[in-house]
Amino acid sequence: MKKLFVTLAVALLTMTQVFAMSTSKIRETARFLSDRMAWELDMTPQQYDDCYEINFDFLFAISPILDDVARGYLSAINTYYTYLDWRNDDMRFILTAAQYRRFLELEYFYRPVYTYRGSWRFRVYQIYNNPKFYYFDAPSIFRHYSGAHSRRNYSDGFYHRDHRYSHSIDPKPHHIHGSKDMDSHQRLDFGNNRREKGGQPMNGYNNRNQNDRERDSRYNDQRKGQNKNTPQINHRDNAPTRSSGTTQPSNSGKTQSGTGAGHARSGRR
Repeated sequence: MKKLFVTLAVALLTMTQVFAMSTSKIRETARFLSDRMAWELDMTPQQYDDCYEINFDFLFAISPILDDVARGYLSAINTYYTYLDWRNDDMRFILTAAQYRRFLELEYFYRPVYTYRGSWRFRVYQIYNNPKFYYFDAPSIFRHYSGAHSRRNYSDGFYHRDHRYSHSIDPKPHHIHGSKDMDSHQRLDFGNNRREKGGQPMNGYNNRNQNDRERDSRYNDQRKGQNKNTPQINHRDNAPTRSSGTTQPSNSGKTQSGTGAGHARSGRR
């Protein structure tokens, strides 16, 4: 009986790690991140939808390893940066060269995950602390996209093959994994407590490099101005949509608003 109990406990722990984020949570986080990227980078409706697909695929891929990333396991951290490089490279093919350069300047877009006191979190919630407020309607494929354009199906990237965009693309990929800056990025993202899995216990996280910018008025959700493409994004109900490997494209969910502030804890130990 004792052996059975231990076996069940290990199985439950494994399940907890594998399902760190539910699919619905992944959709919500991908939408929030894409909404802010569309706003700040002045995306078109097509870019917005593709951005959501890319963020969904990235979050779906990293979800099973985030707990190990938070524990400082090097194998998980290396895998995370591989997935991040794929995601950022996919972004390079849908953004203009100017948009992509701006994307690289914003760490809460470029390197979205960090750890704090043993928990993984998303930087975008530091900047925008009202997770119930959206600038735009949900992406047209919000509830139906399930990874048809992910690297599982296109090893060299679907958006690399896709020629729907005629704008100039930044010719230089900016990869973190294996680069000379990887160690400094690791320290900024995950602190100094990095180790091989099965090593000595961590002595706690203290990531002092994360600035508290919640009070900065520049990042207030209610600031004036808007993405010039807002009307096209928010009034697409009757517009034809391209196939995204889904059963029935839909413009699901209206823009939400809210005034409640709070710092969302996006992960757990």
